[in-house]
Amino acid sequence: MRFSESFSSLHSIAEKLAGLSHAELHQAQQGKWSVLQHLYHCWMVERGVLAYIKLKTQDPSALVRVSVVTRLKFTIFFTTLRLGVLKVNAPNVVQKFPSEMSIADLLSKWQNTREQADAFFLDFAEHNAKKGIFRHVFIGRLNKRLTQQFIRLHLRHHLRLCRL
Repeated sequence: MRFSESFSSLHSIAEKLAGLSHAELHQAQQGKWSVLQHLYHCWMVERGVLAYIKLKTQDPSALVRVSVVTRLKFTIFFTTLRLGVLKVNAPNVVQKFPSEMSIADLLSKWQNTREQADAFFLDFAEHNAKKGIFRHVFIGRLNKRLTQQFIRLHLRHHLRLCRL
């Protein structure tokens, strides 16, 4: 299975975006991000996660086991986020948007990031995939499966926020 296989497809996102006007794509909703800003943020998160994993997995001996507490924190984090009990501000690095954004440019960059992630994990050792390859600021160290689940749930959360 490809790393990005379970994520919302970029094709389906593009189809939903095609039905929106320029104003609907770029207009901030109730003082919050616009649709394109939400999606740009999601791409930056995927890109950042991949860069972090590539860096941290260069020394597999430094990878740690994922604890049961981390798995519990993961479930609690996304449950409370989904219920609206928890609101989290994104780190500054993934909320700096260019002044001009286009759907075509964003989807091209996003596709490239997913292809890089799929290629990176193609030969990734299974015993390393079970270790903490990514560190989420609130949850802790996530293994490959939890990282995939994080990206999937994060994207779904933002698609809901911008009603896609």
